[in-house]
Amino acid sequence: MNRRDFILGAMTGAAALAVGGLGAAVAQGIDPRDLARISNYLNGTTTLMGEFVQVGPDGDLSTGTFWMRRPGRMRFEYDLPNPALIIADGTWVGIYDRALNTLDRVPLGQTPLDILLRDRVDLRREGVVTEMERSDGQIRVKAIDPDAPDQGSITMIFSDNPLELRQWVVVDAQGLTTTIALSELRSNVSIDGDKFFIAEPKRN
Repeated sequence: MNRRDFILGAMTGAAALAVGGLGAAVAQGIDPRDLARISNYLNGTTTLMGEFVQVGPDGDLSTGTFWMRRPGRMRFEYDLPNPALIIADGTWVGIYDRALNTLDRVPLGQTPLDILLRDRVDLRREGVVTEMERSDGQIRVKAIDPDAPDQGSITMIFSDNPLELRQWVVVDAQGLTTTIALSELRSNVSIDGDKFFIAEPKRN
C-alpha cells in the first residue's frame, strides 16, 4: 500500500463516522434511538479539535493534531517523522507529503469525508450499521458503506456518559486495519479558517 492510499484509508475512518441505517438497525435489534442520539451529537458538533494517535496496518505509530469544522472542512497534521498533512477545504481533499513537497487532490464528494462533513448527519438513514455493543461505559458501532460493501468497515467507539467520540478502527478492502484514538478533545471552539486552505507547495 502506498502512502497516499494509506492516508486515505485513515481518513475514510474519519468520514465513516456518519454511516448507519434505520432498516439495518431494526433488523439487527439495534435501537434507532441510539443512532439518533449519536447523530444529534455529531450535528451539534460544529467544530472539533484535539490530538490523535494512529496505529497503521504494519504497527507503525503516528501522532498528530486534527481540526474539523462542519460543513466541509477538516485537517489532519501528523507529527514528524511522518510527513503527511491532509486538508479538506469544502471542495477538495489535499494530501501533502511535506518531505517530498508534493500535493495530491481528490474531490471531497468522491471521498467518504463528504458524509461526515455535510450539513446534516442522520445515522438512521445513511449507510448500514451492522453491529452495536455497549460495555464498560462505551458504545461501539460497526458500519459499512452500503453502496460499496466490499470497501471494508469501520468500528466507532464513543464514551457513553457523556457521549463523545473516542476512537475508530478501519478495516479496508484488503483487510488491513488502521486505528485512530482521539484525546484532548475540544468542541465548538473557534478555529481559524486558514487551517483549511489548500495551498500549492512552494518551489525552490
